[in-house]
Amino acid sequence: MDDSASNNQTDTVMAAIDMGSNSFHMVVAKVESGEVRPVDKFAEKVMLASGLNDQGELTSGAIDRGLQCLRKFSQRTENIQTKNIRCIGTNTLRHAKNGPLFLSQAQKILGCPVDVVDGREEARLIYLGVAHSLRGHDGHRLVFDIGGGSTEFIIGEGFEPILTESLHMGCVSYREKFFPERQITARGFRRAVLAARREVMAIEYAYTEAGWEGAVGSSGTVKAIRNAVIENNFGDEVITLKALRKLADLVLTFDTLDDISISGVKPNRGSVFPSGLAIMMGIFEQLGIEELRYSSGALREGVLYDMLGRQDNENVCDRTIDSLTERYGVDKGQSQRVEQTALQAFDQARKTWELCADDREILHWAAFTHEIGLMISHSSFHKHSAYILTNADMPGFSQQDKQLIATVVGNHRRKVRMVQFSELASNWVKPALRLTLLLRLSVILHRSRREKHLPSFLIHATDDALALKFPDEWLHDHPLDKGELTTEQEIWYAVGYRLSFE
Repeated sequence: MDDSASNNQTDTVMAAIDMGSNSFHMVVAKVESGEVRPVDKFAEKVMLASGLNDQGELTSGAIDRGLQCLRKFSQRTENIQTKNIRCIGTNTLRHAKNGPLFLSQAQKILGCPVDVVDGREEARLIYLGVAHSLRGHDGHRLVFDIGGGSTEFIIGEGFEPILTESLHMGCVSYREKFFPERQITARGFRRAVLAARREVMAIEYAYTEAGWEGAVGSSGTVKAIRNAVIENNFGDEVITLKALRKLADLVLTFDTLDDISISGVKPNRGSVFPSGLAIMMGIFEQLGIEELRYSSGALREGVLYDMLGRQDNENVCDRTIDSLTERYGVDKGQSQRVEQTALQAFDQARKTWELCADDREILHWAAFTHEIGLMISHSSFHKHSAYILTNADMPGFSQQDKQLIATVVGNHRRKVRMVQFSELASNWVKPALRLTLLLRLSVILHRSRREKHLPSFLIHATDDALALKFPDEWLHDHPLDKGELTTEQEIWYAVGYRLSFE
C-alpha cells in the first residue's frame, strides 16, 4: 500500500471518548459515504463520581483509575489523526474542583484536546447520537439519558434538538444519597423516586407543552433496565411503567446493593441499578410516559457525528455565534471589520508566535462576540461580554472553549488582567494572551467604526514583540489612531510584550 492510500484510510477513522461519572466509553468508527460505522467499542467502570470527597475534589484513587483507563484507550487511538479524536468529560468533571489537574494529565496521555461540556451541550450531543441511530421519525421525540451524576432531557425533531436540559440526578449520586451503607429499603427507594419527580417538575411544563410522539432512552442505565425487563418476562423491547414497578418489587427482595442478582443486569452494574431504576420511575410518573424504547446511539456517537459535521462545514459553532450576536444586537458590520483585521494580523504573526488553526478560530469567534455586552451597559462592556460568554448555553462549545473566548474578549480593552490568564490550562496561557493582543490591535484600528476599508499593513513578529508598518503618511493622517497605539504600548509592556509602529 502506498503512503497516500494509507493516509486516506487514516483520515476515515475517528474516535470519541466519553469520560462519564460512572464509566468511561470509547467508540472507534470509520466514515463511509457520510455515515459513521463503529468498528470498535470499549467501556470501563471508573466510578469518578464515587471518588469525589467532601471537599468536592477527586481522590487520588479516582484520578488513577481514570488515567489508567485512558492509557488503555490511547493504545487504540495512537494511529488515528489527532483532528479525528475528541475526548469529553461530563457531570463529575464539571464539578470537581481539581478537574483541571485530571484533564491536563489526560491530555498528555491521549495527545488530543480533552474538553468538559456543559449539561445542555451534553444533551445536544446525546440527541445527535440517538437521532442517527433510529429510523426516520415524524414529529417530536423525547429523549433522556440517565448518567452517573446527571440526567439529560431533550425534545427534538429529526436531527435538530428543540429543548435541552440537564438535571442534577444520576445513578451514582442517588445511590450515595438514598441507599446509605449500600442498604436497600422500600422507604429509601421511594424517597429516590420522589426526589427524581421533584427534579423533573422543573422542566415538566415546558416539555409537556412542546409534546412528543415517542420517548427514547439511551446509555447504560436504560439498556440495563430494558434487558432486565426482557430477561425477567416483564415485557418486551418497550419499557412500560408496569414493567418498572415489577422490577422495583424484585429489587426490594434484596437487602443490600451487593446482593443484587437480576437476570439481564451485569454484576458491575448491580450497585447502581436500584438508583437508576428509581430515577426512571420518577421520570415516567412525573411526565406521564406510557412507553419507552432504547437507543444504542448515545453521547459518544453524537460526538462522532458532531466532528463529522464540523469537517463538512456544518459547523454548529458558527450557528451558535450567529444566534448570539443576533440576540444581543451586535453591530455585525463592525464585528466583521474587527475580525478581518485581527485575522490579517494573525496570519502575519502566526508562524513566529506559534499559533495554529484552532487559535485562528478562537480569534474569529472572539472578534464577532467582543461587543455582545454593549446591550447591557456601555461602561465596562467587555466584562459583560465575558460574563455572557462564560455563562451562556453555547451549542458546540466546551467549557474550556467558552472560558478561552471569554478571557480574550474580557481583556480586549483597558488593562489586561493576567490573573484571568492564569486560570486557563497552562498550554493555553501564552496563545490566549497573544490572541488578546491581536484583538486589541484590531479594535483600536477600528475605533472610528468607519465603513472605509483599513489599508493593508505589514507585521514583523518576534517572540515578544510586534512591529507594525503602515502606508506612508497614514499615521500622520490618523492622529487618533496613533495616540491609541502609543497608549497601547504601555499596556503591552506591562504584560511582557513590545509594540512598535511606523
